[in-house]
Amino acid sequence: MAHPQFDLPFNLPERPRVRRIRKASPAELTGRTQSLAGFEDRFTDIVDYIVRITDEIWQDRAVGYIRDTYDANCVVYSSYGVTRGAEAVVRNTIAGLAGAPDGDTNHLNVAWSGDEALGFYTAHLGYGFATNLAPSDYGPATGRRYSLRFAADCISAANKIHTEWLVRDNGAMVRQVGLDLDEAAQRVALKPAAEPYLISAPVPGASPPPLADAGEIESWARSLFERVWNARRLDRLAEFYAPHAIVHSASGRSAHGLAAISDLTLSVLAAIPDGEMSVNHVCWADETDGVIVAVRWVLTGTSARGGVLGNQLPVGRPVFMMGSSHLRLDGPRIVEEWTVFDEVAVMAMAYRG
Repeated sequence: MAHPQFDLPFNLPERPRVRRIRKASPAELTGRTQSLAGFEDRFTDIVDYIVRITDEIWQDRAVGYIRDTYDANCVVYSSYGVTRGAEAVVRNTIAGLAGAPDGDTNHLNVAWSGDEALGFYTAHLGYGFATNLAPSDYGPATGRRYSLRFAADCISAANKIHTEWLVRDNGAMVRQVGLDLDEAAQRVALKPAAEPYLISAPVPGASPPPLADAGEIESWARSLFERVWNARRLDRLAEFYAPHAIVHSASGRSAHGLAAISDLTLSVLAAIPDGEMSVNHVCWADETDGVIVAVRWVLTGTSARGGVLGNQLPVGRPVFMMGSSHLRLDGPRIVEEWTVFDEVAVMAMAYRG
């Protein structure tokens, strides 16, 4: 089925209408629009669920509500390691709120997949503003205001999140509060190591798995990352991005137009020059201003100086970069992208060795 508004490069399957985030009001939806067995009656759909519990926990400070919305044995993966159990999520949330008590949370997009039988997958892209009022793992308090984006991908069933992948643009925060990025990464590297998030590196030079029907959303997204990132064919960006496309990347980096997007991509690859890109999950949202495809990915390789990780790192250290890219299409190509990754975490891996 073709999208009624846009000439997309893939077909969109039929699925229930859910809450829209962009240029939309939650008042547009009244009553449940999606089957949500086991979820609280007040939620209209899975997007409404993830947005409202985020606001209530982080904005309204209903921290204990985590016990009702996270499985007691949940697992949260990040570049810093693995967090297990709802009580650990409660503790981490309290610490985060105490360090930035004036912080807020805003939503850019929630893509999703799944159903009540298999569980729902949500890819939540948002941003917040706060003031650095307490010491953190990155350095002393400076009293400066900062903003950062986050990407939280969750699997939920019956009102509880049981698995989450969390990426925060901590490089943006460190820069804005006036701390040195390398010093912050070295501080993190000296902390006792958490349970590691083990990621298997792809075999260099191995053939990628054959792509499925090119009309499918996931195969389209995988082909983008395979052809541009792994094949290092930046001349193929024009197959996926409009000439006027804009990319919002980590630490306030942005690129407008194909040449600038190519340069930005090269700056990431220069930091991990042997990096192999693995696409871990793809889902989508039919938003007010177009279809948005959300891709969770990992770039695995060894560290090098130059590029987005700076010029002081130890070289040749095994690292991985967890990331999330939300790609907004208007017609057959991407017109806007938001990409989140945590360069401080990657730098800390290199310093830790």
